[in-house]
Amino acid sequence: MNLAVHVPASSANLGPGFDVFGMALSLYATVALCPIGETEPVSDGHPAMHAFVHAGGQGALWVDSPIPSGRGLGFSGAVRVGGACLGLAQKAGVNEKDLPLFITQHRDDIIRIAAELEGHFDNVAASVMGGIVTASPQSKIAVPVATEVLDDIRVVAWVPFFQTSTASSRSTLPANIDRADAVFNIARSTQMVIALVAGDLELLRTSMTDRLHQDQRLDETPKCREVMNRMLELGAISSWLSGSGPTVAAFFDQSGAEKIAELLSQEFSDGHAKVFSIDRLGLHSVAV
Repeated sequence: MNLAVHVPASSANLGPGFDVFGMALSLYATVALCPIGETEPVSDGHPAMHAFVHAGGQGALWVDSPIPSGRGLGFSGAVRVGGACLGLAQKAGVNEKDLPLFITQHRDDIIRIAAELEGHFDNVAASVMGGIVTASPQSKIAVPVATEVLDDIRVVAWVPFFQTSTASSRSTLPANIDRADAVFNIARSTQMVIALVAGDLELLRTSMTDRLHQDQRLDETPKCREVMNRMLELGAISSWLSGSGPTVAAFFDQSGAEKIAELLSQEFSDGHAKVFSIDRLGLHSVAV
């Protein structure tokens, strides 16, 4: 079978939406049941292979991914989505021509299998569905983002050369939260959705703030806090810690995004900044 898929990277949480919101980005892993260029089959320990086998797949799997691991851009979620998709497709005897329809019909199964291994739904739902999603074990909903946001806004992500562990990062978070902080995040999450749907950039400026996880994580990586503050100084609409970090992301008007990325790469040389669009396709088949 020459089946292959592209799976977008993702940015989770988006500030106040801890473990709930995810956004697909225009950076793609390729996962395939056939060789891709000069790549070698992945090992049994690779997260894509775990998902492939968990979904009933057998044999070798190839992965080619520019999504960096351990940076908060959803690498493990994306490749698990690809592995789960191809495991299910192989088990069902799907051919290349029918793969797009199979993906559409089995989207919930792919999310469920990948999320079981990932431990949460936000990243994997975004990588499968594309766009911006709100996800939980009970439901996965696409946010109907305004066209002007999709067309005119870009994500500038400063990706450091160092890694962080999601598990270690979670260990810094308190077991209990103050009611006022919970209310704050509920309000901001609700307002963020309204801003995205309405294309209200002024509301987006104030709604993507958080009291549940970002400050604790940024205390562990002060350089990331410095980058976030600099993004806001440079005119970011809003900025957030991508997933558990250490990548810091921000919404900028597309007209100045590339120059901002160049400047951030120069000022913070222990990382590099890239410009992404919000991916609208999600998981999809490709010819190899």
